[in-house]
Amino acid sequence: MPHPTIAVPLRSPVTHRQAPLPGPIQRIVVDAGHGGHDPGTSHHGLQEKHLVLDMSRRLRDQLRDAGLDVTMTRESDQFIALEKRPAVANRLGADLFVSVHVNASPNSRKISGVEVYYPRVSVVSSSNWPAFLSPNEIGTASPDVRQVVWDLVLSKTRSQSRRLATAICRSMRTQLRIPCLGVKAARFVVLREAWMPSVLVEVGYVTNREEAGRLGTAEYRQAAAEAMAEGIVSYVRELGVQHI
Repeated sequence: MPHPTIAVPLRSPVTHRQAPLPGPIQRIVVDAGHGGHDPGTSHHGLQEKHLVLDMSRRLRDQLRDAGLDVTMTRESDQFIALEKRPAVANRLGADLFVSVHVNASPNSRKISGVEVYYPRVSVVSSSNWPAFLSPNEIGTASPDVRQVVWDLVLSKTRSQSRRLATAICRSMRTQLRIPCLGVKAARFVVLREAWMPSVLVEVGYVTNREEAGRLGTAEYRQAAAEAMAEGIVSYVRELGVQHI
Protein backbone atom coordinates (compact mmCIF):
# COMPACT_ATOMS: atom_id res chain seq x y z
CA MET A 1 0.00 0.00 0.00
CA PRO A 2 1.55 3.36 -0.96
CA HIS A 3 2.32 5.80 1.80
CA PRO A 4 0.29 9.02 1.78
CA THR A 5 2.12 12.20 0.95
CA ILE A 6 1.93 14.89 3.58
CA ALA A 7 0.85 18.26 2.29
CA VAL A 8 3.74 20.63 2.93
CA PRO A 9 2.85 24.33 2.98
CA LEU A 10 5.24 26.67 1.23
CA ARG A 11 5.07 29.06 4.12
CA SER A 12 3.36 28.79 7.48
CA PRO A 13 1.61 31.84 8.94
CA VAL A 14 4.17 34.31 10.24
CA THR A 15 4.26 37.07 12.75
CA HIS A 16 6.28 40.25 12.42
CA ARG A 17 9.92 39.43 11.80
CA GLN A 18 12.20 40.70 14.53
CA ALA A 19 15.46 42.56 14.17
CA PRO A 20 18.55 40.31 13.95
CA LEU A 21 19.51 38.75 17.26
CA PRO A 22 22.68 40.16 18.83
CA GLY A 23 25.74 37.97 19.00
CA PRO A 24 27.89 35.77 16.77
CA ILE A 25 25.11 33.46 15.52
CA GLN A 26 23.35 34.91 12.48
CA ARG A 27 23.18 32.24 9.76
CA ILE A 28 21.71 28.75 10.26
CA VAL A 29 21.42 25.86 7.83
CA VAL A 30 18.43 23.55 8.42
CA ASP A 31 18.77 20.08 6.91
CA ALA A 32 15.64 18.01 6.26
CA GLY A 33 16.88 14.42 6.35
CA HIS A 34 16.53 11.89 3.52
CA GLY A 35 14.46 12.77 0.41
CA GLY A 36 13.94 11.54 -3.14
CA HIS A 37 14.64 7.82 -3.50
CA ASP A 38 15.69 7.71 0.19
CA PRO A 39 12.44 7.78 2.20
CA GLY A 40 14.04 7.28 5.58
CA THR A 41 12.00 5.20 8.00
CA SER A 42 8.36 4.39 7.19
CA HIS A 43 5.74 3.26 9.71
CA HIS A 44 2.02 3.73 10.34
CA GLY A 45 1.53 5.24 6.90
CA LEU A 46 4.15 7.95 7.45
CA GLN A 47 7.40 8.50 5.56
CA GLU A 48 10.25 10.24 7.32
CA LYS A 49 11.29 12.29 4.31
CA HIS A 50 7.89 14.03 4.16
CA LEU A 51 7.58 14.55 7.91
CA VAL A 52 10.98 16.14 8.29
CA LEU A 53 10.65 18.38 5.24
CA ASP A 54 7.45 19.77 6.68
CA MET A 55 8.96 20.33 10.13
CA SER A 56 12.14 21.79 8.66
CA ARG A 57 10.16 24.35 6.68
CA ARG A 58 8.22 25.27 9.79
CA LEU A 59 11.46 25.52 11.77
CA ARG A 60 12.96 27.73 9.05
CA ASP A 61 10.00 30.08 9.29
CA GLN A 62 10.19 30.28 13.07
CA LEU A 63 13.91 31.06 13.01
CA ARG A 64 13.52 33.67 10.29
CA ASP A 65 10.78 35.33 12.31
CA ALA A 66 13.24 35.46 15.22
CA GLY A 67 15.62 37.48 13.05
CA LEU A 68 17.98 34.72 11.89
CA ASP A 69 19.20 34.06 8.34
CA VAL A 70 18.16 30.50 7.42
CA THR A 71 19.00 28.32 4.43
CA MET A 72 17.68 24.79 3.84
CA THR A 73 19.68 21.97 2.26
CA ARG A 74 16.56 20.86 0.40
CA GLU A 75 13.26 22.61 -0.27
CA SER A 76 11.53 19.71 -2.03
CA ASP A 77 11.42 15.93 -2.20
CA GLN A 78 14.91 15.50 -3.61
CA PHE A 79 17.82 13.25 -2.75
CA ILE A 80 20.98 14.91 -1.45
CA ALA A 81 24.05 12.85 -0.55
CA LEU A 82 25.01 12.95 3.11
CA GLU A 83 28.36 14.67 2.63
CA LYS A 84 26.77 17.40 0.49
CA ARG A 85 24.47 18.52 3.30
CA PRO A 86 27.13 19.90 5.67
CA ALA A 87 28.99 21.12 2.58
CA VAL A 88 26.14 23.59 2.04
CA ALA A 89 26.70 25.01 5.53
CA ASN A 90 30.48 25.08 5.08
CA ARG A 91 30.20 26.90 1.77
CA LEU A 92 27.84 29.52 3.21
CA GLY A 93 29.97 30.05 6.30
CA ALA A 94 26.98 29.16 8.47
CA ASP A 95 27.14 29.55 12.24
CA LEU A 96 24.94 26.52 13.07
CA PHE A 97 23.84 23.34 11.29
CA VAL A 98 20.62 21.59 12.38
CA SER A 99 19.56 18.28 10.81
CA VAL A 100 15.96 17.14 11.39
CA HIS A 101 14.90 13.47 11.47
CA VAL A 102 12.37 11.12 13.04
CA ASN A 103 13.33 7.89 14.75
CA ALA A 104 12.36 4.22 14.66
CA SER A 105 12.93 1.32 17.03
CA PRO A 106 12.73 -2.15 15.45
CA ASN A 107 13.00 -3.82 18.86
CA SER A 108 10.41 -1.90 20.86
CA ARG A 109 7.35 -0.04 19.67
CA LYS A 110 6.86 1.43 23.14
CA ILE A 111 9.82 3.82 22.93
CA SER A 112 8.89 7.46 22.34
CA GLY A 113 10.49 10.85 22.80
CA VAL A 114 13.16 13.10 21.40
CA GLU A 115 16.90 12.52 21.09
CA VAL A 116 19.45 15.11 20.02
CA TYR A 117 22.92 14.22 18.77
CA TYR A 118 26.10 16.26 18.57
CA PRO A 119 29.40 15.27 16.89
CA ARG A 120 31.73 12.79 18.52
CA VAL A 121 35.42 13.37 17.92
CA SER A 122 38.22 10.84 17.83
CA VAL A 123 40.97 11.02 20.41
CA VAL A 124 43.83 12.60 18.49
CA SER A 125 47.04 13.77 20.12
CA SER A 126 47.84 17.44 19.56
CA SER A 127 51.27 16.34 18.42
CA ASN A 128 49.61 14.65 15.44
CA TRP A 129 47.65 17.68 14.33
CA PRO A 130 49.00 19.21 11.12
CA ALA A 131 49.23 22.93 10.60
CA PHE A 132 45.73 24.25 9.94
CA LEU A 133 44.67 23.85 6.32
CA SER A 134 42.31 26.11 4.44
CA PRO A 135 39.06 24.55 3.15
CA ASN A 136 40.47 24.53 -0.40
CA GLU A 137 43.60 22.72 0.73
CA ILE A 138 41.58 20.19 2.72
CA GLY A 139 39.71 19.23 -0.41
CA THR A 140 42.95 17.91 -1.96
CA ALA A 141 44.38 16.34 1.20
CA SER A 142 44.53 12.59 1.80
CA PRO A 143 41.60 10.98 3.65
CA ASP A 144 43.73 10.46 6.76
CA VAL A 145 44.79 14.10 6.87
CA ARG A 146 41.21 15.23 6.28
CA GLN A 147 40.01 13.08 9.18
CA VAL A 148 42.57 14.58 11.54
CA VAL A 149 41.64 18.11 10.49
CA TRP A 150 37.92 17.36 10.87
CA ASP A 151 38.60 16.14 14.40
CA LEU A 152 40.60 19.28 15.17
CA VAL A 153 37.76 21.50 14.01
CA LEU A 154 35.12 19.42 15.78
CA SER A 155 37.07 19.51 19.04
CA LYS A 156 36.65 23.29 19.01
CA THR A 157 32.94 23.21 18.21
CA ARG A 158 31.91 20.07 20.13
CA SER A 159 31.18 21.84 23.42
CA GLN A 160 28.99 24.39 21.66
CA SER A 161 27.22 21.61 19.76
CA ARG A 162 26.45 19.88 23.03
CA ARG A 163 25.10 23.09 24.55
CA LEU A 164 22.86 23.60 21.54
CA ALA A 165 21.65 19.99 21.67
CA THR A 166 20.87 20.33 25.37
CA ALA A 167 18.90 23.53 24.80
CA ILE A 168 16.82 21.90 22.04
CA CYS A 169 16.12 18.72 24.00
CA ARG A 170 15.12 20.73 27.09
CA SER A 171 12.78 22.93 25.09
CA MET A 172 11.10 20.02 23.33
CA ARG A 173 10.63 18.12 26.59
CA THR A 174 9.04 21.17 28.20
CA GLN A 175 6.94 22.42 25.29
CA LEU A 176 5.77 19.07 23.90
CA ARG A 177 5.68 17.23 27.23
CA ILE A 178 7.55 14.26 25.81
CA PRO A 179 10.58 12.42 27.19
CA CYS A 180 14.04 13.70 26.36
CA LEU A 181 15.83 10.40 25.82
CA GLY A 182 19.23 11.99 25.85
CA VAL A 183 21.80 14.31 24.38
CA LYS A 184 24.25 11.94 22.74
CA ALA A 185 27.51 12.03 20.80
CA ALA A 186 27.65 10.32 17.40
CA ARG A 187 29.84 10.24 14.31
CA PHE A 188 27.08 10.86 11.77
CA VAL A 189 28.47 12.13 8.46
CA VAL A 190 26.29 15.24 8.51
CA LEU A 191 27.70 16.18 11.92
CA ARG A 192 31.34 15.25 11.62
CA GLU A 193 31.88 17.15 8.36
CA ALA A 194 30.25 20.40 9.46
CA TRP A 195 32.70 23.17 10.34
CA MET A 196 30.39 24.80 12.87
CA PRO A 197 28.36 23.68 15.90
CA SER A 198 25.97 21.05 14.59
CA VAL A 199 23.17 18.85 15.91
CA LEU A 200 20.86 16.14 14.62
CA VAL A 201 17.37 16.13 16.13
CA GLU A 202 15.33 12.89 16.21
CA VAL A 203 11.94 14.49 16.82
CA GLY A 204 10.06 11.31 17.78
CA TYR A 205 9.51 7.61 17.10
CA VAL A 206 7.21 6.72 14.22
CA THR A 207 7.31 3.10 15.39
CA ASN A 208 5.32 4.22 18.45
CA ARG A 209 1.68 4.32 17.35
CA GLU A 210 0.71 7.18 19.65
CA GLU A 211 3.70 9.33 18.73
CA ALA A 212 3.22 8.55 15.03
CA GLY A 213 -0.37 9.70 15.37
CA ARG A 214 0.81 13.04 16.74
CA LEU A 215 3.52 13.44 14.11
CA GLY A 216 0.91 12.82 11.44
CA THR A 217 -0.88 16.06 12.34
CA ALA A 218 0.12 19.51 11.10
CA GLU A 219 -0.61 20.96 14.54
CA TYR A 220 1.94 18.74 16.26
CA ARG A 221 4.58 19.27 13.59
CA GLN A 222 4.12 23.01 14.04
CA ALA A 223 4.46 22.63 17.81
CA ALA A 224 7.60 20.53 17.34
CA ALA A 225 9.11 23.17 15.04
CA GLU A 226 8.30 25.91 17.53
CA ALA A 227 9.89 23.90 20.35
CA MET A 228 13.05 23.31 18.31
CA ALA A 229 13.19 26.99 17.40
CA GLU A 230 12.77 28.04 21.01
CA GLY A 231 15.71 25.88 22.04
CA ILE A 232 17.88 27.24 19.23
CA VAL A 233 16.95 30.86 19.94
CA SER A 234 17.60 30.45 23.67
CA TYR A 235 21.07 29.13 22.84
CA VAL A 236 21.69 32.00 20.40
CA ARG A 237 20.55 34.59 22.95
CA GLU A 238 22.69 33.09 25.70
CA LEU A 239 25.74 33.11 23.44
CA GLY A 240 24.96 36.70 22.43
CA VAL A 241 24.89 37.85 26.05
CA GLN A 242 28.27 36.23 26.65
CA HIS A 243 29.76 38.22 23.76
CA ILE A 244 28.53 41.64 24.91
